[in-house]
Amino acid sequence: MSRDPVTITRAEAIRRRREEQEQRREGATRKRSSTPLPASTRIKTERPPLSVTPASKGRLRRRYDIAMSSPYGRTSRGGGRTLEIPAITLPRLSYGPRWISFFFLVACLGLIYGMYTSNIYLINEITVTGNQRIQVEELQAVLGVWNQPAFTINPAQVEYNLLASYPELISVHVEVGLPATIVIELRERVPVLSWRQNGQVTWVDADGYAFAPRGSLDGLAAVEAMGQPPLPANFDANQKLGARPFLTPELARAITAMSPTMPEGASLVYDPEYGLGWQDPLGWQVYFGHSGEDMPVKLNVYLSMVEYLMTRDIQPALISVEYPSAPFYRLEN
Repeated sequence: MSRDPVTITRAEAIRRRREEQEQRREGATRKRSSTPLPASTRIKTERPPLSVTPASKGRLRRRYDIAMSSPYGRTSRGGGRTLEIPAITLPRLSYGPRWISFFFLVACLGLIYGMYTSNIYLINEITVTGNQRIQVEELQAVLGVWNQPAFTINPAQVEYNLLASYPELISVHVEVGLPATIVIELRERVPVLSWRQNGQVTWVDADGYAFAPRGSLDGLAAVEAMGQPPLPANFDANQKLGARPFLTPELARAITAMSPTMPEGASLVYDPEYGLGWQDPLGWQVYFGHSGEDMPVKLNVYLSMVEYLMTRDIQPALISVEYPSAPFYRLEN
């Protein structure tokens, strides 16, 4: 039995209905793509048109393009992927005030290190001027600057050390220069007499300042003291540096003035009560007081008294001419 051309099967009806639906969909899609969007709803970014490829059995396939980041390179237009090696970029250096300060700091540290380690700045020679009895070799141990960098030496500290170690110094001046020079200018006291008391010898200058003997010196007036002399007005018990006042300037001048007038073989003595005098070779003690004033007058009075006593065959034990207008003698000590 032949098929009725008008009568169709159910499967064919379903297939035709599906084809009509797909044709309507394709028409609606083409219409939307050809119709421009309003200005307010236009999308600035251009998207590639949807590509519709006919599928088997009349099915419609759609392709969606999704933008994704590529960790190793960019995707080419053809769909391929090119491998790109990440570029290595160095940090950009900018030279500002901080960099300049850093360079100056490094330069200063290098200079200081070089000055400390170089032999050019080490003190290997000391120049001393004005010294008379103090030897340069003695100063090296006191100064403490030998083989030390010149720029580390404090001149004020060196001056203090010298004054504390050598009381006979009146003044000290220290100059330190680069690379390694040190100049010391000294001013020493000049002794005019030696004072012996209780077995201890002290040198005294013309102003009455006492200090320890250093070496030997000829021509000093020697005094044998039987007691402590009166303290001068400028004596300070709290003094720490330098020589201390020991005699009044008047007494020091009296000793230097009387020393040339003593008889040969006599020695100058000091008594706290009667003052300065000597042991006369004829056997008595003579005193001229605590001052050297009117020494020529006192000597004349003394010679007159000696002549008077000798003519009368009087052997005194003590003669005092401290006051020329009222001299006296004593027969017994």
